[in-house]
Amino acid sequence: MEFLRRMDRAWVRGEGWLTVGVLLLMVVVAGFQAFVRNLTRFDIQWANQMLTDMEWADSLLRKGTLWLAFLGASIATYRKKHIALDVMLRIAPVKAKYVMLAMSGLIAGVITVGLVVSFWQAVELNLTERPIEYELLGDSGAIHVCDASDAQIAALEDVERPGIFCAFRSGLAALSIPAETPGAAFQLIVPLMFLAMALRMFAQGVGYVMVLAGGPAAIEIAEAAEQEELRKQQASTESMPPPSPGSEGNGGRT
Repeated sequence: MEFLRRMDRAWVRGEGWLTVGVLLLMVVVAGFQAFVRNLTRFDIQWANQMLTDMEWADSLLRKGTLWLAFLGASIATYRKKHIALDVMLRIAPVKAKYVMLAMSGLIAGVITVGLVVSFWQAVELNLTERPIEYELLGDSGAIHVCDASDAQIAALEDVERPGIFCAFRSGLAALSIPAETPGAAFQLIVPLMFLAMALRMFAQGVGYVMVLAGGPAAIEIAEAAEQEELRKQQASTESMPPPSPGSEGNGGRT
């Protein structure tokens, strides 16, 4: 069980770093796009061309928002900050509280597994759809642009191989996951994060079952550990600096 906890801690650290990376990427792309768009007001030719070449930026920002939402949801599940009926847990006796926690964890895990299957089927459908701009005619029929040879690419005008996506596509192919477009590949975050949340909920439910199986002593120890964690969180919140004058009541305007 301790090995699984260590794996979960390592996974959530990876989620945290990935969240920071995606957020920084979005800030850089959005900031640079806004900078270039402002330059186009002065009729600067290279800025106009660059803005046209950055047509992918809006799609990246939309997909980045999707990634941040699901990474945040997974981290919230790890921190046990997801939606819960806290009022019932606060008024229930200690043993009843852990019974409810065990049942809710296991039931939520089952429901989330259903969401994993449902969203995977939807994403898989998008992954296998190939738009015309990613397709060309080869000797044996239609092929993906990533599967075309250098000679085939050179023989066509205005056709380029998306190198980064093709490398990522090859990695997914090694896992037997098809990916015809970058947009569809970005959607893989949805079933992946739902799977992580389902495993965490199952693990939390099983953990509460083990606490109940340990009897009153185990319940007392678990409750004391939970109260200590709550005190640490409260102390961390109280140590935060107060909001600056003017940030309340007027939306932060001066």
